[in-house]
Amino acid sequence: MDFALDPDQQAVVDAVASILADHAGSARARELGSSGHDDRLLQTLATGGFLDLWAEPGIGPLVAAIVTEEASRANARANIAIRTLVLPSVLSDREIQRVAITHRDNTGPVRFGQHADVLIVVDGDRASIADITSATAIATPFGYPYAVVTTGEARTLDGDAGSNATRWWRVALAAEISGALQGAVAHTTHHLSQRIQFGKPLGSLQALQHRLAEAHVWAQGAKWLARAAAWHGAPEDRAATAATYAAQAAQVIGADMHQLSGAIGFTTEFDLHLWTTRLHALRVELGGARSHAHATTQACWG
Repeated sequence: MDFALDPDQQAVVDAVASILADHAGSARARELGSSGHDDRLLQTLATGGFLDLWAEPGIGPLVAAIVTEEASRANARANIAIRTLVLPSVLSDREIQRVAITHRDNTGPVRFGQHADVLIVVDGDRASIADITSATAIATPFGYPYAVVTTGEARTLDGDAGSNATRWWRVALAAEISGALQGAVAHTTHHLSQRIQFGKPLGSLQALQHRLAEAHVWAQGAKWLARAAAWHGAPEDRAATAATYAAQAAQVIGADMHQLSGAIGFTTEFDLHLWTTRLHALRVELGGARSHAHATTQACWG
């Protein structure tokens, strides 16, 4: 099996990486804070056509998932995942940029709720979309802006929009998590290679190397499961499996990287929390690992 991107796909990924290098990163994330949203980055990606790759022949959902992954790894503070992977699966409207998603049973705050113009509401096999008329921001420690929202009159989306949105929502979560995992592991690895203790870098200690290797395996597993699910069109079993694994990986690595970083790992001056706080938000969204695992079971053996 060939895992390499073709030249067109690689060109898109390289272009997005260049944009993220200029417009995202930890410094930009700190500037915006956990309640901010990077409309400038979202507009830049939209102008370049990078939010609408899902339906592009030869590019499609795989590259859209990689864009989501790369944005998360670069600490981008914009709701790129839902816009690039979920919205195109239920609605062909390229004019919409800022979109959030929730489930009918969710009565609490919505991630990116105060920074979205429309809200997708999933209800089983059905889904609807409505304009957000007001939003009340809720302070959380989870690295994302959350708000309780009210909407105008909802419009029912065609076909099995609810099941389509849910499958792609799971892929989006897996891609976001995989990017944040890669960012957290890379940051911790760099710290341990620079931190001198006992006369040598901490990263030279075999016990820590083993822990980092395990973390790398978790992150790589999440990455490839998310990409495979996107490539195959988000069938229920692959989408749910990717989300299950990613949610479990987020729980493990989110704690491990702080522990490996020592005391500084638990301070806000250390950039690690810019990835890990988001991991804890993503791993519980849409019911978390238990809900994803139940969907996997139903898809495979239900």
